[in-house]
Amino acid sequence: MATRKELYAKFGETAEAAQLFETELGTLLFVLSALENGWHVTPDPKAARKTLDQIEAHTLGRLLGALKGKIAFDEHLSERFALALNARNRLNHGFYERHSFKIQTEEGRDVMIADLEDLHDELFQSWQLASGLTSSMAEVVAKLRTGSSME
Repeated sequence: MATRKELYAKFGETAEAAQLFETELGTLLFVLSALENGWHVTPDPKAARKTLDQIEAHTLGRLLGALKGKIAFDEHLSERFALALNARNRLNHGFYERHSFKIQTEEGRDVMIADLEDLHDELFQSWQLASGLTSSMAEVVAKLRTGSSME
């Protein structure tokens, strides 16, 4: 039977996964912008800062939209990221309200924990996928900077 403390801890853990996913997508968008603008060859700190500030002002949905304009996601990845956006919105917009008075009982808190575990799994998996994309892009940038072959 879940306690309030365990429930709040799980909510925090799930919120962390959502933020890591969002940060990873922002990093990916920044790397793509850097490549488009040639900052890996000729750094432009002022333009980079402006771009980063714009990215950081984006909502998760806007980040996904901006990325879709720069990179082609396959159907699986698009669906996975859409599910993660939905999970993040369910978490941050009314989680406690939807569960209403369930927090008052042990059984109700168990239901809430189960919901958080599902949300966390969705967000964590999407974060891992986004992290893989960012790592791949970092390898591309490193090779471009050193003039290494892309093979």
